[in-house]
Amino acid sequence: SQKDLLHALHKGTITASIFVLGFAAIIVHLLFPHSTTEGWKLYGGIVIGLVAGILIGQATEYFTSYSYGPVQSITNAGVTGPATVIIQGLGIGMISTVPPVFILIVTILCCDALGGNYGIAISAVGMLATLGITLATDAYGPVADNAGGIAEMADLDERVRENTDALDA
Repeated sequence: SQKDLLHALHKGTITASIFVLGFAAIIVHLLFPHSTTEGWKLYGGIVIGLVAGILIGQATEYFTSYSYGPVQSITNAGVTGPATVIIQGLGIGMISTVPPVFILIVTILCCDALGGNYGIAISAVGMLATLGITLATDAYGPVADNAGGIAEMADLDERVRENTDALDA
């Protein structure tokens, strides 16, 4: 089901985050053996960036997944015609920019306090730390879509098409 798939993606992101935190701690310990305060401040920037990246991903999922209210409200707006879908979609799209902007503002202010401009740059490393798993799951959609097309052309059971559609969503 869709819920199981999303749970697996969340587990992958959390696992990748734990690895990043562990390896970053080891690297900080190795690179800053005598200046522990400075090194751990930069580690804090990585942690803040990592949390910010995860929160931005969660906000994006909330505003783009059919499991949540914003997308359902766009669907419900279609009852009265295409114009209301466009208006509702634009409204939701504009509102969806607010959480990431606030998350970035807080991240920038916190990391600037920890390490100045370099702390902000290091937080970007934390934000991009889970990019690999995010890109892998995004790239999986077209593969699942092609598999669904093949299943349909091969006249396979409808259950196969439902599974590939769930993977593509």
